Amino acid sequence: MALRWIAGLLAAAAVLTFPARALAHATLIRTTPANGAVLARSPHEARFVFDDRVRIAAGIRAVRNGGESVLGGRPRVVGGGKTLVVPLARLEDGDYTVLWRVASDDGHTESGVIAFAVGAGRAPPAASLSARNGPTASDVVSRWLLFGGLLVAAGGGLFWLATGAGRPLLLFPAFVGVFLGASGLLPHVGTLSSRFGIAYSVAALLAGLGAAAAAITVAVPRVAPAVWVFGLALLPVPSVAGHALDPGRPRVEVAVDLLHLAAAAVWTGGLVQLAFALRTSSERGALVRRFSNVALVAVGVLAVTGVVRALAELRSVAQLWTTGYGRLLIVKTALLGLLVVTGWINRYRLVPRGDTKVLRRSVQLEILLLAGLVVAVAILTAARPGRDYSRLASAAVAARSEPPPLPVGDAFVAAHEDRSFAVAFAAERHRMRVTVLGPDGLGANGLRVTILGAPTAVCGAGCYETDASPRNLVPVVVSGDKLLFHVPAHAPAATALVARATRAFRRLRSVSYVERLASSPTNRIVSNFTLEAPDRLRYHIHGGSSAVVIGRRRWDGCAPSTTSKLIQPTPIWDGPVRDAHLVARSPREDVVSFLNPKIPAWFEVHLDRRTFRPRSLTMVAAAHFMHHAYSGFDAPRRIFPPGC
Repeated sequence: MALRWIAGLLAAAAVLTFPARALAHATLIRTTPANGAVLARSPHEARFVFDDRVRIAAGIRAVRNGGESVLGGRPRVVGGGKTLVVPLARLEDGDYTVLWRVASDDGHTESGVIAFAVGAGRAPPAASLSARNGPTASDVVSRWLLFGGLLVAAGGGLFWLATGAGRPLLLFPAFVGVFLGASGLLPHVGTLSSRFGIAYSVAALLAGLGAAAAAITVAVPRVAPAVWVFGLALLPVPSVAGHALDPGRPRVEVAVDLLHLAAAAVWTGGLVQLAFALRTSSERGALVRRFSNVALVAVGVLAVTGVVRALAELRSVAQLWTTGYGRLLIVKTALLGLLVVTGWINRYRLVPRGDTKVLRRSVQLEILLLAGLVVAVAILTAARPGRDYSRLASAAVAARSEPPPLPVGDAFVAAHEDRSFAVAFAAERHRMRVTVLGPDGLGANGLRVTILGAPTAVCGAGCYETDASPRNLVPVVVSGDKLLFHVPAHAPAATALVARATRAFRRLRSVSYVERLASSPTNRIVSNFTLEAPDRLRYHIHGGSSAVVIGRRRWDGCAPSTTSKLIQPTPIWDGPVRDAHLVARSPREDVVSFLNPKIPAWFEVHLDRRTFRPRSLTMVAAAHFMHHAYSGFDAPRRIFPPGC
């Protein structure tokens, strides 16, 4: 009896020695380039951002559709282990596909594909590669060997603790199964850098030692307690490697999971021991009654903990039939129901009769049903839980609708035109960020961006940043194009100054300006605007159309039309202002920069220091690169209806 208690304490100690840190199935949050993207320039890499740490799995590919590989180097993981980077060679115009494969910390391998095109105006591409997710046949066999062997080995130890009986040699094939199963699953990660790898490496070691001890008992029976200890020590392995230790999960789930496994082990391992005991033991009746009582408790624990685990893994009842995990859970429950019926027949019909022969056959049937149940468990543990489907859906929505991130806090901001891109720069005390917007207003992903010559980390859609302090002159390189941003050593806040300039502009009776507007290097127009209080506007596009607006009437020719009323003069920067700073000051003018986050648009305005009127203005936004030169302040009225 003392040996049995010592063995139980050693098994409990084994539970406590496993690491508590854990991660779940990694969920893909976003990719750069986005799937289906059409890029104006060749990206130098593809990035895949996950919500948890991942490791590189074999089989990553990048190809030109219908052609050769375009991998530009060895894939790597950055960003705290949550970002997979697949280097790409220099890409010509065409369609491309990247197949990614990663292993999460619980050993599950995930894969997927993205397709993108290089070359403006191309149609959205289709992927030429396909990804296969879900367990393979070898995975299922390995998990079946692992779980079946583990339940028999740990259950044998629990049977010994409960009854004082058992044949340690029966655990030899169970330990061999655990060793083969764990060894078959380890190539998914192959190292001790993950919870999964550590757990199953320990399982293989314990199984090897247990198998050796079980074999030795033939010649040295006193080694038997060590066999039971090795079997019991395997019990926490699935909990450590499975979902119970996922981040954010209540730690009580670990206890629930262990109870669930212990109850299943009592039933499985106990039945194996009982089947052989019925052949040889002289105290069959007493042994059957003791095991029957223990098994009854185990069934109750198994049912209760199974319901608790199902509630934790599913987000709704509908996921029982709408997800693969839920359907597998139904199969597992059905098999468990058959086992309960068989166990009830054994306890209340066959045991009272004392018919050992029929009881032995019934126990063998239970063992076969348990073997089928372990197959369902082997597939279930490789499946993505129902709760992860909600995360996948949320991640997909976020990836589609995520706006480009804007500077946080009181940053110095500036922006330049770079071909068809709007490149905005934000400098904080110890961080610099570049936001690149395409003509569609979305973040331009997958670009090679450096700041001060240093590579950048992706911080969102079209967002690239580095943790470094700014200098007076900061070079930024965007896919080979070099831009220079001047960062003043001292840039006082200028929100009040911008507000005063806005009020001064609104008080004007009239103002004129020449506007140079571009959406790309080849699409530029020049226009003349005149604004007059309270509601008059006139413009003329050089080489193009003209219009006059007075109140609610508009003339694009001689015939008036109705339009909405405009309040004039209204400054082009009118709207919310953020990150306003005084960039430079001279005896005649102040230069301020700021961001309108609503558009978003970045402004630099030269203001007359005496009147606060604008002398010139530069605005950078998606497909809008604008420059104004102001004149004609408070000139006599010149806007009248056309005289035709």
